[in-house]
Amino acid sequence: MPQFRILSPARLLPPWLLDTLRSSVGAEIAVQTYAGEEESRSLLAGHAFELAALPDTAILPSLRENLLLPLAGAVSDPLPGEPEFLHHYFDPANRFAWPFGFTLLAIGGPGTPAEVPGHWKDLASGRIPFRPPDSRIVSRCLRAALATGFPPSPAAVAQAGPESGPAPGDARIEVDFVQQLEIRRRAGGWTVRVPSEGSWIRLFHWTLPRGCADAKAAGAVLQALYRPDNLGRATAEAMLAVTAREARQAVPAELLRNPEIYPPQSLLDLCVFARVDWLAPLAGAA
Repeated sequence: MPQFRILSPARLLPPWLLDTLRSSVGAEIAVQTYAGEEESRSLLAGHAFELAALPDTAILPSLRENLLLPLAGAVSDPLPGEPEFLHHYFDPANRFAWPFGFTLLAIGGPGTPAEVPGHWKDLASGRIPFRPPDSRIVSRCLRAALATGFPPSPAAVAQAGPESGPAPGDARIEVDFVQQLEIRRRAGGWTVRVPSEGSWIRLFHWTLPRGCADAKAAGAVLQALYRPDNLGRATAEAMLAVTAREARQAVPAELLRNPEIYPPQSLLDLCVFARVDWLAPLAGAA
């Protein structure tokens, strides 16, 4: 194999991890990054990859387009993962996708916690301009919640109005996933808040694309990716919370104590998926 090709969101595979994967498979690793779910599916449909890291909103559309192969072709035993992150609507038996990290939708902006809205209802009146998340399905779920309350019902999501225009240029508040907002917070002067009433979870998975040419090599790379030390360190550097408890030993203590990255179980229990299957017109777009 001249190259082992991986499709991934940006900042997920640091150089040290690529070196580890190169050793495990005995081939050069080529990484193609994508900016959003639509681009990820376009790349999956038009190019050959051995592995792909996809968020939950891309799994069901990819399965409907026959873009994924069963993971059993690459690994015979289940990979590590906590039960609460398994068996969800988009792949109930986890035949095609296995989780590795998650992040929650949050509200962020410059200033102290008192200056940044802490609840979804604070944004419902329209008096606080904000930049919405890039994902169309997540934005539509958010609009439904602002209109009817969190969590929105399937009917509210299906009936949510068309996308609004661009946010005002002076909008100081952003709604995005913690993974992205934490980068701004670390630059200084920003507050990130996950509403206590719950939020939307983005759950990332490793998948086996339809174009995989070497399932055995893909299995070797998956085993390396899910080694607790590799998994914990890589998700931490990507500002994701890891989905396998044994991998937390490799996560810096400061991240484990960050309630936006590692929310308490009471908050996580209130979080929901942006359900692609609730919105037939956008079933193929996230």
